[in-house]
Amino acid sequence: MGRLLKLIAIVAGALIVLVIAVLVGIALLIDPNDYKDEITAAVRDATGRELTLEGDLELGLFPSLRLELGPARLSNAEGFGDQPFAEIARAALDLELLPLLSRRISISEVTLDGLVLNLARDASGRNNWQDLGGGDTTASPAAPESGGGPAAVDLGIDVIRVSNSQVTWNDAATGSRWTLGNFGLEARGFGTETAFPLRTSFTVTGEEVEVAVSAEMRAALSLASNTYRLENLAVRLAGRGEGWPGRQGEARLSFAALTANLGDETLGLDGLTLEFLGVTVNGSLQGRQLMSGLTLGGNVEIEPFDPRRLLGVFDITVDTADPNVLRRASAAATFVYDAERIGLDDMQLALDDSELTGNVAVRGESLRFDLRVNQINIDRYLPPAQETDAPAEEGSLDEVDLPLDALRTLDAQGRLAFGPTQFSGLSLDEASFELTARDGRLRLTPSARLYGGTLAAELGLDIGADAARTSLRADLKNVDLLPLGRDLLDSEMVRGRGDLTLDLTTTGSNVGQMRRDLDGDVAFTLRDGAYLGIDLWYELVRARAVLDRQSPPSRTGPRETPFSIVSATGVVQDAILTNRDLKASLGFLTIDGKGTVNLLTNELDFDLVGTFVDGEQLQSEPLMARHAGDKVPLKVSGTVDAPVVVPDFAAVVRERVTERVEEERREVEERLEQRVEEEKDEVREQLRDRLRGILNR
Repeated sequence: MGRLLKLIAIVAGALIVLVIAVLVGIALLIDPNDYKDEITAAVRDATGRELTLEGDLELGLFPSLRLELGPARLSNAEGFGDQPFAEIARAALDLELLPLLSRRISISEVTLDGLVLNLARDASGRNNWQDLGGGDTTASPAAPESGGGPAAVDLGIDVIRVSNSQVTWNDAATGSRWTLGNFGLEARGFGTETAFPLRTSFTVTGEEVEVAVSAEMRAALSLASNTYRLENLAVRLAGRGEGWPGRQGEARLSFAALTANLGDETLGLDGLTLEFLGVTVNGSLQGRQLMSGLTLGGNVEIEPFDPRRLLGVFDITVDTADPNVLRRASAAATFVYDAERIGLDDMQLALDDSELTGNVAVRGESLRFDLRVNQINIDRYLPPAQETDAPAEEGSLDEVDLPLDALRTLDAQGRLAFGPTQFSGLSLDEASFELTARDGRLRLTPSARLYGGTLAAELGLDIGADAARTSLRADLKNVDLLPLGRDLLDSEMVRGRGDLTLDLTTTGSNVGQMRRDLDGDVAFTLRDGAYLGIDLWYELVRARAVLDRQSPPSRTGPRETPFSIVSATGVVQDAILTNRDLKASLGFLTIDGKGTVNLLTNELDFDLVGTFVDGEQLQSEPLMARHAGDKVPLKVSGTVDAPVVVPDFAAVVRERVTERVEEERREVEERLEQRVEEEKDEVREQLRDRLRGILNR
């Protein structure tokens, strides 16, 4: 056995000496520059491009195989000018020979210096590299055979170095130009089964922005298992120019690990952090079926930040009614992407003291959502009130067009709920909006608790070719009218409880047209309250005193008109509400009447008739006691928020005079009739007397 091992060692040594001698001989006898013409001809035949080798080709064979290429360039595609498609200043490769005997590839250095790559697209969309594909580049790659995979290769590279390189992109179709410049990359200890450090830096320059990028990480790849991994990535981006948010600043990106297994088609990203414009985003990502049916999932978290400061970076100033809002925001959610949907689950979006929770998903072209806001005062975020007496610009709201095309194709179903909410002065609680939209039909069903009462409604839109038919059905029950009027109209007009029923329709393509075309039915009832700001009893007493030429009495009670009930129904046609059955009971007076309300201008025009009711209040005032059962016309004008009620006591007087004249006429007629009868009786007696005298003769 010892002799055999000695013999093998002698043979191996002899072979090594022979190989070294052959390589030395090749290096001494072969000049690679003699083959430049053959190399350029082969490139021309394969690509149609001209390869120019300006520098010498160097070949070294011992103790390592060294290949070095001096300046070289490849011509551009036809129609893209004389500028080279690609050029390099220097490229070199040092391959150690002895490790090849043990099936190891050991490269001491790979160097690429001065690469310049000019990519371009012309106005027709043709690019300057599509002719280098060597065939149909759109064909799908063949699926790997079952059980196949890359052959196990023991590869090691001491140093990979790319320096002084540049890539430009000119797009004639869009007029844009981008340059990736000063590109450098260095990897040391590159191997197929070990982690190695990797560093890179470059700049990206466009018309209005320049970004300097530097990154370092540890990378690992396993060709045997088709697994690739980046660890401890740290990227710094420093930007400046008009196209960079804030015109100058930095962004930082890092993650703990990114692992891709192409064999199993899986992807994992852990510990992601992005810091930019004062906002920090954290997250993770998992992927499956990368090539066959991509599925992604993970989570994202945006740490609390100052929205006003962020808006300020973009020179955006937001004036709000409350200057203390838009000061703090954050977000968190899990996300999913697959062939069926893109969605956000477990959403937690916070703005100041409000929080939105729930989920939202897009399935194909269909939107699904279930969201809830714990509390919000929307009025705090509206623009501040304008301190001006100038009237608002008319017609601005009427000119708002409905997005008919978007509404026609909208496919959505979901629910948005609110806790305590304030909007446009109104206070709501337990409000919800359920939406169903499909095939040009939208149904929105709001409901809420407000001011001690409830709201239940349904808003429907049916989208036609050039207009939308809209219907509104709403029931407002048992609402406390005083705070409602205070918040809605900034006026305390009515105290009590109220109900309102609406059943309205309209058709149009913009808000103005729909307001003008409003039709339908309206009904309301007010109970156990008072109309504030006017004392109708006092006004009637004062008017009676004036007619009687007496001094009006002093007011003794509050300036209000109590009522037990006020009710009315109406028909709306072309935004004019017509009422014919208004009824009210005021204790001392009952009211009946009719009139109109212009829903575009809120103008009132009512003719009412009040009937005095005999009772304690009427009898308490001598001026009014005699009017029990009398009727008094009431004229109502002004607007809904500022009505004017004028009693017409002159009509009462005219009616009284007419009644007196009629009574006197009847009395005169009765006296005349009585006198006539008396005269008739006297004439009859005289005739009888004369007849008796004649007969007695």
